[in-house]
Amino acid sequence: MLDLIPEHLRLFFVISGLLMTLLLLGSLSQKYEQYMAAKRLAVNRVMAGITQIEAALEKTQIAGLPPGVARLLRNELLARYITIRQIYPKYPQLNQLIAQAEEQARTEPEGSDSVNGAAITTVAQLNRYIIGLSEVLALFNGQLLGRARSAADRKSSQIKLIDFQLMAAQRFYTRIVTEYAQKGEWQAGLKSARSLDSFLLSKPKVSPLATQLRNEAKVLVQAMTEHRLPGQAAQPALEQQPA
Repeated sequence: MLDLIPEHLRLFFVISGLLMTLLLLGSLSQKYEQYMAAKRLAVNRVMAGITQIEAALEKTQIAGLPPGVARLLRNELLARYITIRQIYPKYPQLNQLIAQAEEQARTEPEGSDSVNGAAITTVAQLNRYIIGLSEVLALFNGQLLGRARSAADRKSSQIKLIDFQLMAAQRFYTRIVTEYAQKGEWQAGLKSARSLDSFLLSKPKVSPLATQLRNEAKVLVQAMTEHRLPGQAAQPALEQQPA
């Protein structure tokens, strides 16, 4: 039947067929590239969350996290690596990362009801720890953590994280103020006591502990103002002797 088609038309049909094939292949290739780009974007978003969680864990390890919070973070890391495996199984060293995350989630301590204040010995360490706690709070607030927990449980963890910030500051500055007072460096002690008071007032009063620590900070400021050790009773005013 092709013999009935003139030579120039035959060439036209062949070229048209080739062009249609190339266009079809180009469209499929473009769609595949778009699909892979979407997968890469999804993996990058999951990895961004992993980076946030790992940074928060690293900053808070010095003085610890409230009960269950570190384990929750570890489980979230594991879930995110498993999600990456579902999206992009060829991600580099993925099986090793999942195995490591599983082990860390399994062995993560439960946590403590109190901050390990003795581990924080400098203002830089204190600030870094408080920033780490704020980052964990941000994960809760951004619905990136604890999504399967009840609203009450989430709220309890958030309050405890704020309490940990307050406790860390109170224990650090009280120790520093006491050291200054013992050396008779009252102005330095007063400056540190005011730093504590200012920090506590900058945080929301979400628990009875917050109120208690604010009151203790005011007592500390008063002690430094009166040049006496924290906890030491104020000296009674001397009575005027009659002339």
